[in-house]
Amino acid sequence: MLRKYKRFLTWMALSGLLLAAAGCGNDEDAGAGNSGNDDVDNGADENVSDGDGNDNDNDNGDGEGAAGDEEVQLEIFSWRSGDTEEFDAIIAEFNQEHPNIRVNFDPTTAPEYDSALNTQLSTGTGADIFFVRPFALGENIYDAGHLEVVTDDDIPNMSSVEDIQRDIYTSSETGELYAVPFNYVSYGFLYNKTMFEDNGWEEPETWDDFYSLLDEISDSGVTPLALGTADGWVIDEIVASGFYPSFVGGEPWRENLLVGENRLTDPEYVEFLENIAQWGDYMPSNFEGIGYVDALQMFMAENAAIWVTGSWALTDLDQDEIAFDIDMFQSPVQNAGDQRWVGFNGGAGLGINSDSEHIEEAKTFLNWLMAEDPQALVMNLLPGQFPTADVPLDQIEDEVNLKWLEAGGADGENYAVGLAFDVLNGGDPTLGTLQMENVTDLLEGHITAEEAAENMDAGLSNWYEPFQ
Repeated sequence: MLRKYKRFLTWMALSGLLLAAAGCGNDEDAGAGNSGNDDVDNGADENVSDGDGNDNDNDNGDGEGAAGDEEVQLEIFSWRSGDTEEFDAIIAEFNQEHPNIRVNFDPTTAPEYDSALNTQLSTGTGADIFFVRPFALGENIYDAGHLEVVTDDDIPNMSSVEDIQRDIYTSSETGELYAVPFNYVSYGFLYNKTMFEDNGWEEPETWDDFYSLLDEISDSGVTPLALGTADGWVIDEIVASGFYPSFVGGEPWRENLLVGENRLTDPEYVEFLENIAQWGDYMPSNFEGIGYVDALQMFMAENAAIWVTGSWALTDLDQDEIAFDIDMFQSPVQNAGDQRWVGFNGGAGLGINSDSEHIEEAKTFLNWLMAEDPQALVMNLLPGQFPTADVPLDQIEDEVNLKWLEAGGADGENYAVGLAFDVLNGGDPTLGTLQMENVTDLLEGHITAEEAAENMDAGLSNWYEPFQ
């Protein structure tokens, strides 16, 4: 029997209002993730569609939608400009079954996406389907009336998506699902496997092992870590939100933080900051000027042994352009045998523009996309952007892709939500902003771990009631 994708994070309850925006990286763009973090204008015209009369009679996605024999053009807007070739291949497969529904994937760069989407929606020129940020940014667009509500009746192939994924795109006020959960990502270390094998270096289990490894790499004359502070979203999303869990006790600690039982000044969190403060010693000498794309290029050129990144990097990294093998390891632990927690992020949803003239056809496309075979196609064309629906694990072609997925545990038990992806990005200043400022200063040696923790805790205390 085929093993199925993990019944993802069923044990983990996201408490309270799901707020924060965090996307996944983008290969040819200068930024991604939390970059361009401006909320979509909530003052836009209220035009929420209740979905009545828009049920998709095509339960299995095999029909031509409402268009019949008439050709219909659908537009998809995305922040993943580096995925155009892959989406074209996905769309070509769709057109084998639905030749009369033509789909155009029209992305922009990640830093420009939020403002561009805001402009399109406010002027009535938005695409039929567009990528939706997880947590608050997506809900803001729904609240402004721009997203069609979706249900399992509309998109039956979405039925295998777990509640934990649905909750990310579910309105906290109405309980309505406003986007199809498309993918999720996590964080770890991608490394030059060939270089490791040639030098006898091994994946570290503990943080002590990690620093011993970095010393060995440095002694060999190679920069250990491809990482810089030029892109604030990298420091916020990848470094600060992606690697805190193994120091503090993972998801339970985060949940206690949200209710005020834990604080950012707790010794375990300060210890995490003290740990990553050491990373600066192993980063490039000019790391203040190095951003995401620079780190990617540095790793590809074999000028660094390890890339600190997210799972989407498997898509961003052109393995045909490198002369070495790659592998990954997840966050080390403090003591051998400890649970290895993995930072997790909701990735992206796919929403239907409530002003679209082709809502039925959009539902047909999304229903087809969420079926098992298309999900397997997505999984292999876009490695590291893990699909949310059930697909056979034995269809994963890339071993590193499978390894990164399995780092989350058989049932997702190793996942912890990124620290700034939930309610702590719901006020001013956001935790994301506080992490960008203070963790950057920490890595650059301007402040201590204690000062960074105190600054961030105090910033949240200005507005977050459990901290007051």
